[in-house]
Amino acid sequence: MSLSFQSICSSSSGNCITLFSETTRLLIDCGLSSMKRTRQTISFLQGQSPIDAVLLTHLHSDHISYYPLRVLEECRLPVYLHEDSIEPLREKHCNGYGFSVLRMKAFKTKPFEIGDFRIKPFEVVHNPFYATFGFEIFYRDKKIVIATDFCQWEPLVEYFADADFVFVESNHDLALLRKYFNPNSRYHLPNPQTGELLVAAIAESKKPPQAVMLGHLSSQRNTPRLAIRETVHTFERMGKVPDFQLFAAPLKEAGEVVRL
Repeated sequence: MSLSFQSICSSSSGNCITLFSETTRLLIDCGLSSMKRTRQTISFLQGQSPIDAVLLTHLHSDHISYYPLRVLEECRLPVYLHEDSIEPLREKHCNGYGFSVLRMKAFKTKPFEIGDFRIKPFEVVHNPFYATFGFEIFYRDKKIVIATDFCQWEPLVEYFADADFVFVESNHDLALLRKYFNPNSRYHLPNPQTGELLVAAIAESKKPPQAVMLGHLSSQRNTPRLAIRETVHTFERMGKVPDFQLFAAPLKEAGEVVRL
């Protein structure tokens, strides 16, 4: 049975990724900029295989907003979000629109299932106003870890251990942050700390991951080349070898499909 991953977009201007088996497809976040783009994306993916659910990490507008919610309601797609986020979503994104048939499903921190996937949410430290979650996702003997939008990596090592595939934030280069300062960067993980997280997680693992994709890169304070180079440099600095495929997700376009 095949398992695949694709980043549709991943940056501070929009986030949407998909994980799919032969019989189940998840969207994780749907932070697309317009109803038109959301419809096009969903139509394209549905043409490959049906979308079973949309899983939200948190409520920032680059992960979900009013226009994508309108399309998700039109398409009758269930939207999974943490129970503490349901009322804040209505307050932040509904704009007075009732969303009377939007299928919102609350999760807690306990594991739950969607089709082929067993999902274990874990909370990460991000902006204090919105609860934010990463996910361990299990499919047969595979473990996928997805986590972006966080600023403290040390408590998360156990979740990343023994992953077969990792999609993780590598938000900014420290030199570029000094040049183009943004106070909100303090809520995100810089490139060197992403490398440190991966080194620590692999040290706790029986085997390295098959592949790692770096995501949520800042458009002004990072580049794919810098993010990859700094991750490799962090491994070398700590006397380790990054023995896995290493990618960086394109910021605004769909990336390659990764077969797992």
